[in-house]
Amino acid sequence: MMLMSANERTGWRDEALSLRHREWGYDCPAVDLDFLLIEYDRAEPKALVEYKNQHAQPIVVSKSPSILAMAKLANDANLPAFLVRYADDFTWWKVRPLNRQSLVYAMPYLSDQQYDFIVDELEYVALLYKLRGRQMPQSVADHISDMRATQEAIVYGM
Repeated sequence: MMLMSANERTGWRDEALSLRHREWGYDCPAVDLDFLLIEYDRAEPKALVEYKNQHAQPIVVSKSPSILAMAKLANDANLPAFLVRYADDFTWWKVRPLNRQSLVYAMPYLSDQQYDFIVDELEYVALLYKLRGRQMPQSVADHISDMRATQEAIVYGM
């Protein structure tokens, strides 16, 4: 019996390709990530970020071949890599730096004892701008604050 890689779990992606790739054998692994983005500026890559919804299964980075492969790719490209879990309502973002380059950008957000750090949307977007060597425009900050106020008004009936 030939060993195969894991089954497509969600059915969200092209299951036919997933099934075909599994036929290529156990020693030919591949995995799709949930929502891998290349954060870039002016066609220059600035970071790799794997986004996970708050309901996604927890990940032990040291035991996740896909996350370790992503971090190695980022290291080889001299890019920061992050694993970012976010709330359904975008009220919090849990950011895990995955390599030394990402720690450089994350340091202002980390306390001495922290590896993961949790920020609100405004702080997270500021980090994205920082990765690009830019400051977040005030208009973007105002827009995020306005969205938050509207969301709170709906939730609290104000």
